[in-house]
Amino acid sequence: MGIYYRMNKTILHAAFKNTLPVLMGYVAMGFAAGVLLADTLRSPWSPLWAVLTSVTSISGALQFILTGWIRLATPLPEVALLTVCLNLRYAMYGLSFIEKFRGLPWKQKFYLIWAMTDETYALEVECRAPQGANPISYCLAVAMLDHAYWVIGVTAGALVGGILPFDNRGIDFAMTALFLVILTDQCRERANRWPALIGAAAAVASRLIFPVDRMLIPAMLFMLAVFLAARKRLDPERNAKSGEARS
Repeated sequence: MGIYYRMNKTILHAAFKNTLPVLMGYVAMGFAAGVLLADTLRSPWSPLWAVLTSVTSISGALQFILTGWIRLATPLPEVALLTVCLNLRYAMYGLSFIEKFRGLPWKQKFYLIWAMTDETYALEVECRAPQGANPISYCLAVAMLDHAYWVIGVTAGALVGGILPFDNRGIDFAMTALFLVILTDQCRERANRWPALIGAAAAVASRLIFPVDRMLIPAMLFMLAVFLAARKRLDPERNAKSGEARS
């Protein structure tokens, strides 16, 4: 029997309990994204589009950027390139799960890979599955619940945004504010300050060279190039291991 059939109430209860913080965050952020989508489309079909976009994409950043793409009629090649740049980090996340997902049926493996977000990744790495439970079944339950939270949040926001018109100025800053909070917390550690400064420098330089609606891709490519070139200096653990090997 497949993994889907081995998911029981114990696993679901544990996954739900451990994903409660994600529930709070995803519903709130998804609601904001749904309101923006409804305001941009101004169509009775907004809730349907909210369901379609949130079911097929669990990227919060892309969900917020989507409204700008719609307004500006952004060309599809640019959308594709920006999507790859924004989500490239998930490829790095997946490297740590190569062995864990090896041998799974392709449907389960595809969904676990596709549904991996920052929060889902953290919970799957921690993997607080009930004693005796299949850890893959637990990871699958976590992924499905987090996915459902996001769909619920975006859809609810689109419904409310279409029915109850209100001033939503500043709501698009919700995702930026979240990243600023995460960045502030990360910068408490000295090792994370140089990557933050590189990112800030790339953004400022790109803004000076390119128009505001064309600066994101150059900034991300510049950051990626610098990180790859300076990865040895920016990875303290790797430097420590190299020092131990020389000694």
